[in-house]
Amino acid sequence: MKRVLCTFAAIMVATMAFAGTESKTDTMTPQQAMDKMMNCPVCSAWMMDPALGPTIRHSVFPTKTGYVETLATVDQSMMPSFEKSEAECMKRAATIPTMAADQKAKLCPLCIGHTKFMDRKDVTVENFNTDVGVVTVASASTPEGVKALHDYAMSAQKFGALVAQASMEMNKGEMKSKM
Repeated sequence: MKRVLCTFAAIMVATMAFAGTESKTDTMTPQQAMDKMMNCPVCSAWMMDPALGPTIRHSVFPTKTGYVETLATVDQSMMPSFEKSEAECMKRAATIPTMAADQKAKLCPLCIGHTKFMDRKDVTVENFNTDVGVVTVASASTPEGVKALHDYAMSAQKFGALVAQASMEMNKGEMKSKM
């Protein structure tokens, strides 16, 4: 399950999510979303190589019983960096249960959201490695589990839009400064 958390944490590099916090997501600015992701004790592992972030693409789609999510780099030459960041993220995610309260308070919405369904007996999450990233399929066997996964997927789309907007705004500033 820590691989699941870490995989989803990586998604925050390009797009983020937070299950069950629609009101927080709705009031968060793009810059606040980006800052939360970059300061997360788990997800900050994806910042080890600054060249990786801009190459990551994320998609999440609700399904009848859960969701399908993809996380990939559009530059296959970045796979070594992707894999290194993913491994570090997994290592950090494993410490969440024993993290000090001050560190838990810094967790991003995505990490917090995943902790809400990771231990559910009615939820199954499978990861499939590809040559450019990871595909995750999550499903639940109860209506409550399906709702938790659908809430996550919808929040992932909302939060992802905020982070993507912040990223585009940052890139515009960099482009102007290079001109």
